[in-house]
Amino acid sequence: MKNFTLAVATACLTVSVASAQVSLGVRGGYVNSNLSITSGNSQTAVPGTEAADNWNVGLVVNIPLTRQLYLQPIVNYEVKGAKLNPVTKPPAGAFSTATTKVKLQYITLPVNAVYKVPVGNARLAFGLGPYVAYSLNAKYNLAVYDDGKLVQDAYQSIDFAKSPNVPNSTMQLGRWDVGGNALISLEMNNYITVGANYSLGLLDIDKSDDLKITNRSFGISIGVLLNREDW
Repeated sequence: MKNFTLAVATACLTVSVASAQVSLGVRGGYVNSNLSITSGNSQTAVPGTEAADNWNVGLVVNIPLTRQLYLQPIVNYEVKGAKLNPVTKPPAGAFSTATTKVKLQYITLPVNAVYKVPVGNARLAFGLGPYVAYSLNAKYNLAVYDDGKLVQDAYQSIDFAKSPNVPNSTMQLGRWDVGGNALISLEMNNYITVGANYSLGLLDIDKSDDLKITNRSFGISIGVLLNREDW
C-alpha cells in the first residue's frame, strides 16, 4: 500500500511538473560596476575606485509557482570590476607603474522570486533574491608612466593562486562571490523584455586580512522570450 501511494504521488508530481509551462528567454546589456574597498588594517593604504563600463549576457528561466509569482533563475556571463585610483601619484622624473583597472569575468546565478503584474498587454515584474558567482577569469590593467605621463598600458591575467595577485596593491582576489539581487522588468506582448537590476556583493572577495572588497553593479538589459508560459 505504501509503495502504491508513493507511486501515485510520484505520478501526480510528474504530471504537475510536466504540465507547468516554463518559459525561456535570453537577455544582455550594459553593466555599470564598482568595487567597495575598505581597509582591514589601519596601516593599509586603500586605492580609490570609480565605476567601470562592462556588459553581461544570460539565459532566463521563468518557473510559475502561482498565477503571478515565479521562480526566475538566470545564468549570466557577466563582467564586473572597477577603475582604480593609485594611492600615490606617479613620481616626476622617473619610470613608475600603477594598476588602473580590474576586470572580473563571472558566471553568475541569481535565483529571484518574481511577482508579475499585468499592465495592458504587458507584464511588469518585480524580483528579489540571492546570487552566487564564480570568476572564470580576471585581468588587471597595468599602466607605465614616464615623468608622470602615461606611456603604455596593457591588460594582464590575474593568477588566483598568487598572494598578492594584483600589482601595486595588497589585493588577493578570490574566485567566488555571493550577494543579493533586485530587478524590475517589463515583458511586452511582442516577446521583447527590458529591465534593470542592482546587485550587492555580500562576500569579501579579497582573501587577505589587509582589505575587504565587495562587488557593486547596476545593469540595464534588453532581451527576448523564446516562448511564453501563460500568454
